[in-house]
Amino acid sequence: MKMDELLFRSTQKIEHLQVKSQITASKIRDELILYIAQGKLILLELWSNPALEHARLNFSEKLTTFIASTKEMKSLIISYANPKHMYIAFLNIFGKKWTTRDVYLACSGLIVGGLIGLTIGLTIRKREPLLRYMQAIQCTNYFGPESITVAEDALAPYECSEFDVLVNVKAASIQMIDVQICSGYGKTLRGILQRMYSHSSSRLPVILGRECAGIITDIGQKVSRLEVGDEVWLTVPFWCQGTLCQSVLVNEKRVSRKPKNSAFEGACSLPYSGSLALSALGEARIEYMNAREKRVLVLGGCTPVGCVLIQLLKHWNAIVTATCYKRAVPVVTALGACSIIVLNDVKSVSDGDKRDQNKAFLKELETRGEVYDAIVKTGLEGDLKMEELREFLKVDGTIISTLPPLLTSDGYGFFGRCMLAVYVNLKYKLQNMFGLPTNDFDETHLCYVTLDRLTQYVEDGYLQTVVDKIYQPQDIDVAVNHIQDPQAIGSTVVTFR
Repeated sequence: MKMDELLFRSTQKIEHLQVKSQITASKIRDELILYIAQGKLILLELWSNPALEHARLNFSEKLTTFIASTKEMKSLIISYANPKHMYIAFLNIFGKKWTTRDVYLACSGLIVGGLIGLTIGLTIRKREPLLRYMQAIQCTNYFGPESITVAEDALAPYECSEFDVLVNVKAASIQMIDVQICSGYGKTLRGILQRMYSHSSSRLPVILGRECAGIITDIGQKVSRLEVGDEVWLTVPFWCQGTLCQSVLVNEKRVSRKPKNSAFEGACSLPYSGSLALSALGEARIEYMNAREKRVLVLGGCTPVGCVLIQLLKHWNAIVTATCYKRAVPVVTALGACSIIVLNDVKSVSDGDKRDQNKAFLKELETRGEVYDAIVKTGLEGDLKMEELREFLKVDGTIISTLPPLLTSDGYGFFGRCMLAVYVNLKYKLQNMFGLPTNDFDETHLCYVTLDRLTQYVEDGYLQTVVDKIYQPQDIDVAVNHIQDPQAIGSTVVTFR
């Protein structure tokens, strides 16, 4: 009984739901019919609206006018394209009496005028930039010496501005400052100054090398000191694109004729290091007239700058004491050092070994009991601090470092870089406005005046080139490791012959 009652009730509920569904569907259908009827009424009202009727009439008139104009244009084109009609129109314009001679002259005039116009157009058209490629040793990022690569498709300069010189590089040297550049040295100033002087629009890659020797292949219109074919040497500051490449474009003020008695591989070792040496001696107020019997201590006698300093001071009759490792003693002696302090070989680069070397060196100076007119630091041996050396200096003596100075701008953030860029550009414009010198960024001593002095010293036999190793561009990794060895002697050269 219970089962039958359950089935009965279920059937009643299903029937109830079916009735409700039918009623709902009927209501929805009625609503849709009502909405459709109302929509038709609205559309009929819009269609019979006077404004819409006026718009339809206007559109119809415009379309009719356009079709008529098109048909008329078509008939005119067909009419004027008819050779007979064209000939009649031509005679109406230019006259009816044309001889064969007149026709020939007219055709000749058209041809000559067309050729003249084409020639003028080709002459004044915008020149497409020529893309030339060269081999270059570049720093592609600031992650250290591992960032150095040899690019076979670096963009080569090809066009000189008024005061520029284009040099085909035969040999270039690599310096410790190039290794520092690979770690980010000068990156902030480089970006600002290269854009300001229109040398480059991008910070990376950076071509390494601060000095080179080669042959001039092109000069600017206002270059007067140099000529195409001259054998020259040159040097550039840290913020410029470098010289370790096959072609370099540089301002003429940084270029001078190289010594006639020096080959390219030897000549490229002197421009940068020699300029630093002369600048250091000028800062110490030591020159040929007053150098006799002055005592000078050269820290790093086997560095490129140290080799130049020793030779110049010997020529000026100064008393030179130099530091070097045992391997370099014969070279430093031959260059003219009166006394040599042999440094202990450092087994590692740990701080403990450096401190031990410093203590041994300072003890040696105390034992000698000498005081110096000038102390010139050219290398990183022992990493001695200036304060530790002052007790070995005369009252009016000077301590000078030829190492690249620390640049706080390398650590600037975005705001600091923007402020520095504004300051540098404003200062440059004011200096130009008042005719003041603009050489404030490692530039003053890197000029042809200094290079001419070095040329004279080499040709007179007072200054010799000191080259330790010569490498090919593909061996740049070995060359970089070599210059970081404190026992390297003189310059390390890369040849592009």
